[in-house]
Amino acid sequence: MDKFLLTDIEDRVLAMAEDEFVHFKTARPVLGTFYERNVTFEELSSIIGRLSALGLIRWRINQRGRMYFRARAPVSAQHNCSAAFTATTEGKAHLAQPRRVA
Repeated sequence: MDKFLLTDIEDRVLAMAEDEFVHFKTARPVLGTFYERNVTFEELSSIIGRLSALGLIRWRINQRGRMYFRARAPVSAQHNCSAAFTATTEGKAHLAQPRRVA
């Protein structure tokens, strides 16, 4: 059984980041097209925040030419795309299991 029960959109965001670093600039229009609605920055930030709190994603933050890897990223870095998220090892393991969503 799944350790985490994710919503459909949370599961899709995690899958989007399985082997890529994803910026909000990419994720928002992809999700908006799939769900046929505007996925707001705030909604996506909330989704990513939950996935991050569960340890399923991590951040790569580009700050003054240096890369930092963190469990969380400031909202400003998310908004200006200096931060990108990707699935952690635990996130990839979650995606490899048969999943069900809420």
